[in-house]
Amino acid sequence: MEATEHPYTCDPATLRACEELLRNRGAESLLPRLKIALDNSADPEHALVSLTRFLEAETGAPHEILRTGDAPGYLEMLVELFSQGSLLSDTLCANPAWGAWLWQHVTPDRPPSRADLIDAVTQAFTEHPGFEGRLRWMRRFTRQHMLRIAMREAYLHAPFESVAADISHLADAMIAGALLASTRELSERYGTLVSDEDPAHEVTFCVLAMGKLGGCELNYSSDIDLTFLYSANGHTRDDSPRSATAEEYYRKLCELIIKALSGQTSEGHVFRVDTRLRPFGNSGPLACSLDGAVDYYSNFGRAWERQALIKARPCAGDLVLGETMLERLRPFVYPRYFDDATLEDIRNVKQQTETVIASKTQTDREVKLGRGGIRDIEFTVQMLQMLHGGRWPDSRTPNTLEALRALGERQRIRPLQAKTLERNYIFLRGIEHRLQIQGGRQTHILPESPEELELLARRLGYSSGGAFMNVYRERCQETRAILEQFLATKGDGNLWVNELLSPESDCAAGLEKLHSIGFTNAERAREEILVMANGPVDAPYTRETAQQFAAIAPFLLSALGQTPDPDTALVRLSQILSLLPVPATLYNLLKYQPRLSRYLIALISNSDYFSEMLVRDISLLDLIGTPGHIENPSDREELEQTLADLQHAVNSAPALYRLRDGEVLKIALRDLILGISVASVGDELSQLAEVVIANSLQRARIETARRFGETSASFAVLALGKFGGRELGYGSDLDLVFVYEDEDETNFTVTTSPIEYFSGIASQVLKQLKEPTRYGILYDVDARLRPDGSKGVLAIPAQRLRQYYQEEAYPWEKFALMKVRGVSGDEPFATRTASEARHMAFSMGLDRKALEDLEHMRAKLAASAQRLDLKRREGGIAEIEFATRILQLRHVKGHPELERGGVFGALDTLRKEALINEESYAALRDGYAFFRHLLNRARMMRGSSSACISDTPETLKRLTLGLDLEEDLPGLVDAQAKAIHRAYTHIYRSVYEEL
Repeated sequence: MEATEHPYTCDPATLRACEELLRNRGAESLLPRLKIALDNSADPEHALVSLTRFLEAETGAPHEILRTGDAPGYLEMLVELFSQGSLLSDTLCANPAWGAWLWQHVTPDRPPSRADLIDAVTQAFTEHPGFEGRLRWMRRFTRQHMLRIAMREAYLHAPFESVAADISHLADAMIAGALLASTRELSERYGTLVSDEDPAHEVTFCVLAMGKLGGCELNYSSDIDLTFLYSANGHTRDDSPRSATAEEYYRKLCELIIKALSGQTSEGHVFRVDTRLRPFGNSGPLACSLDGAVDYYSNFGRAWERQALIKARPCAGDLVLGETMLERLRPFVYPRYFDDATLEDIRNVKQQTETVIASKTQTDREVKLGRGGIRDIEFTVQMLQMLHGGRWPDSRTPNTLEALRALGERQRIRPLQAKTLERNYIFLRGIEHRLQIQGGRQTHILPESPEELELLARRLGYSSGGAFMNVYRERCQETRAILEQFLATKGDGNLWVNELLSPESDCAAGLEKLHSIGFTNAERAREEILVMANGPVDAPYTRETAQQFAAIAPFLLSALGQTPDPDTALVRLSQILSLLPVPATLYNLLKYQPRLSRYLIALISNSDYFSEMLVRDISLLDLIGTPGHIENPSDREELEQTLADLQHAVNSAPALYRLRDGEVLKIALRDLILGISVASVGDELSQLAEVVIANSLQRARIETARRFGETSASFAVLALGKFGGRELGYGSDLDLVFVYEDEDETNFTVTTSPIEYFSGIASQVLKQLKEPTRYGILYDVDARLRPDGSKGVLAIPAQRLRQYYQEEAYPWEKFALMKVRGVSGDEPFATRTASEARHMAFSMGLDRKALEDLEHMRAKLAASAQRLDLKRREGGIAEIEFATRILQLRHVKGHPELERGGVFGALDTLRKEALINEESYAALRDGYAFFRHLLNRARMMRGSSSACISDTPETLKRLTLGLDLEEDLPGLVDAQAKAIHRAYTHIYRSVYEEL
């Protein structure tokens, strides 16, 4: 360091007052030495003022020393201490007798040992029997010895390691005293505790020091990081004055220890205590059992907790108990081999720390946390300890400098680099000490004021602030360069995510990023994000889960930003994740298939139904995650192959359900992301239902043949309604009719009648489709459209089907038959039977009476419908279908191509043949597309097959945003319905007049 040279002139009045005080004490000969001491001090003005105060207050031993041959050295000591700042000045002026004690008893190389200090506490407690009296003594003792330690550093120039160890030993002694005082206070009320498992054994207790205290490298204003441990679950003895469990007792004990150390009294406090490093943090109990602590760290311990445990050291109580815990956790803290994921965890911890400091724009002045600061050195050392501690036990020490030397000796870091970091660590810690002595505050930031920086520089032995800053910057750059060789800290553009997930960060950049993504309430969004990463307070996720979430957060939040309402979508996502038994499964899936984040958000933001489906089986996402999977529709062969693969799985029971769920999710994603048409959605959902029914029918026929024998008679499943027209929506039920080929019973070779045989098959199919299971139901099936309805047998002979529709069916039943289609069974028979039935429906003829019956039915439906009943209301889907069917029946004789079931196809054919005007065509087709699309989204939300949309504000808002509509939804429905009803009325009247 450079010699201190400065011309100083002190306040003349203050100087005269001080000189007068010295003369009054018979120490006039010291006046020349006083001027020399002031000239050599860092802050002569402050030193002179403080010395004057001291001389005014001192009596006794200090007064006598000024008359002895020791006076010049004693005076120099006082001036040096007073020039360091207010902490030492205030302490000495308030306790002038301590000046003589310092001079007579303090040496640079023989500080009291830890054991000496603890003995002093024990002895003093015999003289101060009360709890409050002991607390007052501890505070005075701490102040006195902090003064002693500062004198060793500032005046005697004791080495940094000795000073830091001295402070740490003092803290250990005070913790031992707090434990002793608190235990005696509680033992009078509760006695001793014994183990629940073995009452012959007493429960023991240990205080573990963490952080700087754990490493015996405490500074003057450090908080002390403590965790508390007891050996086993237990209880007070039966003869105790009061009863308590171990958890209750040690909670009270910890509270008393914290009060003894941190409680503010007229004498101040001993040390501030921070217990947030304990298992589960602030939400966890103050004390934890040995097994509970080991279980927590093994299952939930995170990267920063791994680093924190490097510094753990038993410091009071049952030290063997603390060592036992640390030994059991050694594989967690020091794994023998590190994988890439663990190294990534370490990098994330560092990024989060740097984010906090960068957000405060203090990186150049932050001695502790800034670039190249104390934390960079500690981080480098701890990272190397974690990497190599599993194989090199000599690096497993909580002390930074000891670890650094061991790593250098092992060549885990170049010896020259190790020496550089050691030198810079001592340099930076010296700065930190002087900053804290100066004002008695916990600070690590260099002064901004040039005058204050000059004072600090002189206290450290530099000629000027500029000279000091040149050395400071050079040392920090050296440190940073070494760190960056071991750990790349350059972010990937997602540093804001680390800030969001860092509890210590003010999160300015992270919140700004959330706003830019589209979140309205960024602060509330961050709260949800923290829960998604860490889990609820009472059931936190493991550290691996939190790390996996951090990896996927950028993709997930980006996908949320693409939704119409990111805030609501995030809340829904958080709610869904809270229901997953193992969120890590989803996080891991999204980590390796980022595109699934968009898929997931699209599903959960639009559909409660699909969200519940994913909660039941999150692995469904994996089925649709193959690149390019949603770009093209599945064909029947693909679906059948997927089903075959699922049925060959170890657990084949859910095969049909997984096929159905996976394909419905795919179709929904094609709908939501690719914007496929309503007609395509209907086609794809109908094809899926056909594959499911075919498989169910196959199994039913095999089982029936096994019981009754095989038959050559044909069997078919016919579809009506939306399924018949290939117009299924999400959650649609299936209208089915079961038909078998007529056969003389005398030629029926099985052991039961045809009706019983084929009704049994139909019954089994219905059971497989609609019976609730642990996997849900496949489809809601309605078989009431068969001849004779629910009163008739399930399976109908083909002849009876023809007879019924030719002779007995009501017009509305023939109307429904216009959509009939063979969907499963013996294909030639199914196709032929469906074709014959459809032809019968289209051949029924149309007269005014039939039209009047249809109009009466329509009016009856509309009269009971609500405003948002899209099917039955005036101008609803029913009117579109009625208008289309009327035109089909009116013109089918001359245009046989109109004999088809689907509405879109029928309308297109009518237009092609010029059988409908453009205005009516547009109203019906556009209205049908809009209402079907709206219904699909509404059903997607709730999983309901109802055609009536809820008019709650929440539902209407979600639909409006999801469909990107600018107008209010009910108003749009009314406008569309008005156009449809106008088209229907025109068609009805025109046809009626023609008949």
